[in-house]
Amino acid sequence: MTDRIPPSPQLRETGVMAILRARSADRFGEISRTLVDAGITCLEITLTSPGAVDAIRTIRKMLPDTVDVGAGTVVDAEQARAVVEAGAGFVVSPSVEPDVVAVAREAGIPAYPGAFTPTEVLTAWRAGATVVKLFPGSAVGPSYITALRGPFPDIAIMPTGGVSLDNIGEWIRAGASGVGLGGPLLGDAADGGDLGALADRAARALAAVRDARAGA
Repeated sequence: MTDRIPPSPQLRETGVMAILRARSADRFGEISRTLVDAGITCLEITLTSPGAVDAIRTIRKMLPDTVDVGAGTVVDAEQARAVVEAGAGFVVSPSVEPDVVAVAREAGIPAYPGAFTPTEVLTAWRAGATVVKLFPGSAVGPSYITALRGPFPDIAIMPTGGVSLDNIGEWIRAGASGVGLGGPLLGDAADGGDLGALADRAARALAAVRDARAGA
């Protein structure tokens, strides 16, 4: 596909997509500001978090355009259209959903569909994925990306699920274009936890990507 929409500069440069998933989106504004101040500028607001669409709209208006705010767990075209209307700059799915990719492409924003098997990875790429999200990464491990990149050297792959602060470097060195980081990054921040500790985890994640890309 020659007109594939590229990933945002925020994701390309940092290599980290923060995944905001919680029982409530009430604290997502504070969390987003903390992450951005720490240097993470690609934020995925998951639709399984109650109030997510309103949170996308609010956070998009609250933060500067230098921050990429998108929607996660988007599983059908109706949801995709709703988050685009709310201002989402990208959509993420847990599975290969061509209708979601099509809505994103029509809106001119990146789509990151989830895939697991080689067949799903290639199907997602052929549908127009910007980057294919390997999910769940916990079921395989970093060596799986190395294996996939043998037959698919031109497909950008980003693992989520199974990515921890301790193994980010392994994923990057295995060939991941970036990582999606949820619970290990957020910790208890959405439940009133220490935002300073969240900032420390964000800095650690960014440093892990930088070091791995530099060959450290």
